[in-house]
Amino acid sequence: MSQAQFDMMGFGTPSTMNVSPASSVQNYQPGQPFYLALKASFTAPWHAYWRNPGTVGESMTAELTAPAGFEVKGPYWQVPHKHEGVLGVAYTYENATVVWEVTPAADAPANAAFTLTATAQTCSDEGCNPPETQSTTVELSAGDGATNPAWGGEEKKVEILGDTAATITATQQGNTVSLSFTADPGLESAYFFSSDNSISPTAAQTLTANSDGSYTLALTRNDNSDGMYPVKDETLVGKPLSKLEGVLVYGDKHSSVNTGLGAAPAPAPAQSAGVPDGIAALCLSLFLGGLILNLMPCVFPVIGLKVMSFVQMGGGSRRKVFTHSMAFVLGVLVSFWIISVLMIVFSNLGTLAEVPWTQWFATLWNDAGSATRSWAVWMTNPWIVYCIMLLLLVLGLSMYGVFEIGAGITGAGQGVQSKEGLTGSFFQGFFVTVVATPCSAPFLGAAMPAAMALPGVWMTVALTFMALGLSFPYIVLGLFPSLVRLLPQPGEWMESLKQGLSFLLFAAAAWMLDVYLAFWPESESGATMWVNMSLVVFCAAFWVYGRWCLPFRPLGTRIAGYVVAIALAVLGFWGAQPYEEDSSRPEWIEWSPEAMKEALEEDESPVFVDYTAKWCATCQMNKKVAYTDEVYAAMSEAGVVLMRADKTSPNEEIDAAMRQLNRSSVPVNALYVPGKEPVVTSELLTPDYLLDFLKENLPAAEEEEE
Repeated sequence: MSQAQFDMMGFGTPSTMNVSPASSVQNYQPGQPFYLALKASFTAPWHAYWRNPGTVGESMTAELTAPAGFEVKGPYWQVPHKHEGVLGVAYTYENATVVWEVTPAADAPANAAFTLTATAQTCSDEGCNPPETQSTTVELSAGDGATNPAWGGEEKKVEILGDTAATITATQQGNTVSLSFTADPGLESAYFFSSDNSISPTAAQTLTANSDGSYTLALTRNDNSDGMYPVKDETLVGKPLSKLEGVLVYGDKHSSVNTGLGAAPAPAPAQSAGVPDGIAALCLSLFLGGLILNLMPCVFPVIGLKVMSFVQMGGGSRRKVFTHSMAFVLGVLVSFWIISVLMIVFSNLGTLAEVPWTQWFATLWNDAGSATRSWAVWMTNPWIVYCIMLLLLVLGLSMYGVFEIGAGITGAGQGVQSKEGLTGSFFQGFFVTVVATPCSAPFLGAAMPAAMALPGVWMTVALTFMALGLSFPYIVLGLFPSLVRLLPQPGEWMESLKQGLSFLLFAAAAWMLDVYLAFWPESESGATMWVNMSLVVFCAAFWVYGRWCLPFRPLGTRIAGYVVAIALAVLGFWGAQPYEEDSSRPEWIEWSPEAMKEALEEDESPVFVDYTAKWCATCQMNKKVAYTDEVYAAMSEAGVVLMRADKTSPNEEIDAAMRQLNRSSVPVNALYVPGKEPVVTSELLTPDYLLDFLKENLPAAEEEEE
């Protein structure tokens, strides 16, 4: 039984971490700094994560508790490893050392005990364990500060004890950050570990030797488009970096980096270049990565649509199989070519604006490449993610049998029927490319940034090989149509297969839903509930269509069915549409007795408290309907402080506050005005009701009337 299976069955999680202490001195001397270290080892094949895990893992934390009389600096971390596994790229430890610098004061005690504590989540390619905490103790006494001969092994591989490069500077241009430093001649490798993930963990880092003996490491900024590699501060995405923090590893040396960032000098005019180095290996990597994408969870469900069409062709003509396969392949290729052209255009917008339109083609043809290009950049647009999610839902509903997509819909019109649905096959290939982009990281994480940085023509060539890999099974099927005979003959079993494949589409839609919800601010209470309910309404529209809009139904029934289906589809689409945050709206503050007391007594401001819970449907309805811009404007004008008391989980303080209002269950909304008794609203709120309520109970409103 694997470790992951052992854990899932509830038998507990054996410890995978062991900690021990180390000291750089045998005893300490007042005024003389020394070092304490915590060493953590992890049972193979488990690893822990650096303070920046790179991916979505939990960072290891460490704490030193010292008695009075000691100044502590740190912690300083050992340099991590770049781990590339089935879940992507991570910054990890198989063995970790954390160091603190400790300085005894003149009045430091004669004896002291130091407690070192580490918390780490250990993971492997099979899964992760719950976070585990362990502590260890070092006992030292005052003395002459004699050096501990056992010190100096792994302890010296931490940031504070690393080698220091003579000069480290950093500049940026677009999404490219250049880190320049001095090092010994003949340096062959370097890598920068970003402390806050502002540098992409998956992008290749290119080392270049300069004519003055220094080196430049080209880094690609993390644009936060891949949820597997989130940046620490999302508010800085799209803005120029102000500083660069992390650890630079060069050869067998390393040094801490904490430097400001300046603008890079304007690049020299691009020179015509020949075949880029390593293009053959890169194209092969992209071809293999594209081939593997067929098995990834966001691509495989859509492939099910094509599988069903090939099954239905069982026993069909060789020509029919060939043409549909080639139409599908052409759809994949055209989509990749369109993406390539768009990326070339958008990375040259500045140049295009400076030259006459007659030179645009030459400018794009001579594109020299740019590290600012980003594969799957459209996945950062919530509307596109939203539409892909809805399309996956609709296709899943159709395959399950809730309704049937007719030949006219699949083939985009009667003209397609005469072409035997070739347009449908073409757009299936086109759609496969769109949904494949979120899955590219595990197998193409390093190759894709390298391809993006190539000159435009060669980038298009490289991406064409990826497209060929993605469509290779259909190329083989088109060249050897007789392989269709290996598929089972059409029969009743096809309906079961089709319904089974629909659940893969629903799973892909669920994945897209998780991506989509990441665009909603955490402060938007009830977002998940509203999106989910709206999607249910959207799906119900297609159930109505499939039930009452079929040709054999009476005309009146079909008309009524269309009206209801369209109404439900519009309502569902509206309810789940991307959230547009309005910065002019006041912010809801987390409620606490202390916060409310401060607002009422010290600031003398009225307070409006929303006692709510995520499981309260009426609460979420009130939030969706009642708080309009006009209501917020009235509250803001009167200086109302908005507070939200969330009792999704048990909270005795919230319960006590509600009992003072003679209420025991949510929703409860109350207005607290300094010097007056609180006033409770009705359970159901509307904008007009709230405006009248505020006008009646706010002192500012009363003064204006007078």
